[in-house]
Amino acid sequence: MNLSDYQSQFLAFLFGGTNQPALPNSEVYRFGVEAKAVRALELSYPTVKALVGPAAFEELALDYFRMIRKQSGDWSDFGWGFPSWMISHRISDRVPYLSDVARLDNYVGRVERCQYQEVDFESFSAIGEDLSSCQLILNSGLQFFRSVYPIVSIWEAHKSHTPQDTLSFAQAKRMIAKGRGQNALIYRAGWRGMAEAISEKEIALLDRLRKQPSIAEAFGDDVLNETNFTGWLQDMISKRVIVGARTIH
Repeated sequence: MNLSDYQSQFLAFLFGGTNQPALPNSEVYRFGVEAKAVRALELSYPTVKALVGPAAFEELALDYFRMIRKQSGDWSDFGWGFPSWMISHRISDRVPYLSDVARLDNYVGRVERCQYQEVDFESFSAIGEDLSSCQLILNSGLQFFRSVYPIVSIWEAHKSHTPQDTLSFAQAKRMIAKGRGQNALIYRAGWRGMAEAISEKEIALLDRLRKQPSIAEAFGDDVLNETNFTGWLQDMISKRVIVGARTIH
């Protein structure tokens, strides 16, 4: 057997393409790699594991590992496509919101690992009477998205060892029964990723701000209500969602 054939057979065995080992003790090697794959996904998707249970999660993780195959040498990169891959997996028939929950887990992890910007308080002096001449700056590490499921409540509930006893679980159950979803805002408090449900109006506003229009364009007529604008801005600054302002030249 030449080297190319040997490598092909070994990789086929390693990723479950065949049950015939390529060399003695290769079962031990495959078991070790599979265990690392499962562990990497456990760290990245804790809420998914809590939802489906350890046994089902291990089966799901191994299905993903054998289908996708690890390409890089960095296990922290493994699993980036897990949420979208899960949509076509049979488990989504049983837990249809699982992909969106995985997406939220993934975004929380990204926010915790990224260079989350600090607030430039002095820059807010750029906000004057003419709100068409200045912009608000969103934190580049910020994440937000829409879901047809109550993903934030599900995520919150499953941080507890007894999710069924939490108010978040009861809220998620009611919302699922009514066919209602949530928009998720993911930001960082210290080094910890946080997820918060926000209104459709708020997520639409964040969408507009990401395109960097003026404050007047982003808020429209609502910006004339100074009290609401000031209160919202203070809250967003405290969460480092908004990190500064600048004049439009």
